[in-house]
Amino acid sequence: MSSHDWGALSDDAAARAILDSALDTVDGRVEYADARLIECEELRSYAQLGADPDERIEQNIGIGVRVLVDGQWGFAARPLAAHADAATAARSALASAVALAGSGRRVSLPPREAVSGRYETEAGQDPFTVDTATRHDLLAAWLGAASAPAEVAAAQAGVNAKRQHRHFASTEGSRQHQHLLETGAMLMVTAAGHGDVQRRSYPNSFHGNTAAAGWEYLAGLAMRENAARVGEEAVALLTAPLAPRGHADVVIGAQQVSLQIHESAGHALELDRILGDEANYAGTSFITAGDVGSLRYGSDAVTIASDPTVPGTRGSFAFDDEGTPARRAALIDRGIVRNTLSTRDSAARSGLALTGAARSDGWAYLPVCFSTHVYLEPGDGGSLDELLDRMGDGYYIDDNRSWSIDNQRLNFQFGTEVAYEVRGGRRGRLLKNFSYGGVTPQFWGSVEAVAGPEEFRAFGYPCGKGEPKQWGFLSHGASPMLVRDLRIGVA
Repeated sequence: MSSHDWGALSDDAAARAILDSALDTVDGRVEYADARLIECEELRSYAQLGADPDERIEQNIGIGVRVLVDGQWGFAARPLAAHADAATAARSALASAVALAGSGRRVSLPPREAVSGRYETEAGQDPFTVDTATRHDLLAAWLGAASAPAEVAAAQAGVNAKRQHRHFASTEGSRQHQHLLETGAMLMVTAAGHGDVQRRSYPNSFHGNTAAAGWEYLAGLAMRENAARVGEEAVALLTAPLAPRGHADVVIGAQQVSLQIHESAGHALELDRILGDEANYAGTSFITAGDVGSLRYGSDAVTIASDPTVPGTRGSFAFDDEGTPARRAALIDRGIVRNTLSTRDSAARSGLALTGAARSDGWAYLPVCFSTHVYLEPGDGGSLDELLDRMGDGYYIDDNRSWSIDNQRLNFQFGTEVAYEVRGGRRGRLLKNFSYGGVTPQFWGSVEAVAGPEEFRAFGYPCGKGEPKQWGFLSHGASPMLVRDLRIGVA
């Protein structure tokens, strides 16, 4: 394997031969071993208002091998320049496990049958076939539309794409091949004037939105049309009244709900965090292993599920990075904690169900508990207009601007880019600097209704975790939801 072999791992047979050479090196000398062979190509093209575009394409290919010897893990990873690198990585992993044998907590994985298969993202046009001039023309058009108002001080637009060939093999006999593709776009506008600075984003705060799809995904985002709106709203916020403080009924839009899910549900339900594995770095969770099956996390209107089998999301796959087949698991079922986001090791240690949430940034990292496609199930609240009518008087908010949450995922406060005063179920004045806070189970317990499936939207996110830090790429979806008596205007 050399630099001119880029793309060779799209061939499942070639990848399998490399994986088999790694496992053959340690087979019979270990309790268990698995290998992940990953080839990744990533495109990022961004433009700032008044500057030339910055475009980068990065590629990497390598193998990571885990072995279990006398109850201890050994792990080694290498970039793949030659076929022999697979066996070298396996020998290094074996040496690490042998050196650790007899020390620390013993790991015991329940045996399971081999599971093999193939998965490929459904996509129309490959984003990597789109020429540079087309990408740059789009960015220029979006920035031009967004910056029409004079008070727009800065704007950034971008497109991104990622292609991965991910192959997995284990000494249990599993052989899996996944070919993943994702495409996304972003726009962020900053307006300045009247002694203030305000920001608006689309189609998701900070990083834009990314889906498991081809270039055709951008057409559905209607970026240019929304760019003009975003620029106008950023300017309008400069002179909008300040949002109030106190308590109020609030309808929270889908994007802000998706981040609420990520911070106060996704992380809180990671089983490694619940078991204390991240206590010295990222924190723990207010949920304990003994709470599963009984803890009242929210109201009956709240059902949050993990389901990587949903196609088209950034958290879609057929097998996690331990080879566990993807499946739907209700994490919160009508307000009660029913499952966690778990790996084989954490599930075995706790006695809880395995939900297949072992994920890694790539071949150089060990799999850890990460969100998959975790979403709030739509409810019976109907359309957004019907939900606002049900609320009566209050506020409609959306699009995250800031967030803060403690290391147990319990006490939080968030700020949103926009808010609208609602009177008699009808949206009125635009308000700025809206914020709200609460305690996780009390907040979710105050959810009265969730809008229906016609309002559901999915959002792709990056998330950092672990030591050494790695990035997980996942998704959260939601319909708007009605929360009663929410504390607003957090200082």
